[in-house]
Amino acid sequence: MSPDNLVVAAVDVGKLANVGWWRIAGIDASGGHDLDDLVTGLAADLDEGRSVALGFEAPLFIPNPSAVGGLGRQRVGEAGRPWCAGAGTIALAFGVQQASYVVHRLAGMLDRPVRAGVDAWGLLSGSLDLLIWEAFVSAGSKDRTAIDPHISDARAAAEEFERRAATGGIRSDIADTHVLNLAAAALVASGLATDSALLTTPCVVVRSPRL
Repeated sequence: MSPDNLVVAAVDVGKLANVGWWRIAGIDASGGHDLDDLVTGLAADLDEGRSVALGFEAPLFIPNPSAVGGLGRQRVGEAGRPWCAGAGTIALAFGVQQASYVVHRLAGMLDRPVRAGVDAWGLLSGSLDLLIWEAFVSAGSKDRTAIDPHISDARAAAEEFERRAATGGIRSDIADTHVLNLAAAALVASGLATDSALLTTPCVVVRSPRL
């Protein structure tokens, strides 16, 4: 896949007044608050044959432990910012619903079939058209001087994903492998994906660097 053909977008989830997104398409970049505007742009990107990497700043998969003692534990790599406590649980709820909304809207707007999934290498190798990934923008990565912190967080996430993609490989910052993938469930429910194995495959997680 040519880097010039890659569109990277990220959404800072939350209540509607706090949603922010950022989209990078080559030298063009812009942001906003209306998820429908983002969906319209991404549908056009996909219909024109571009590859799209769409991230949500929220836990998109949870651990699926084999023993009861593993329930309610943070994921490997969360380092005190767990999916199962505080802000993580709120982001999980908003993120799952908003990711589901976006992929269902995309499915209804596309004029051609697309290959959607959660494998970053699949996107980079050209076997996927649409990748759903998880953004991780923790406190130390946030620009406290930003005029619009929600768009700023989405921009930081999208720019970090783009930087990693340019190296030819995207390392995940969360190491859990036995999981239930809620974003994949949204893809399957929308019809953009059909492989049930996605439900137990983790998304790639990209943590923005500390400022």
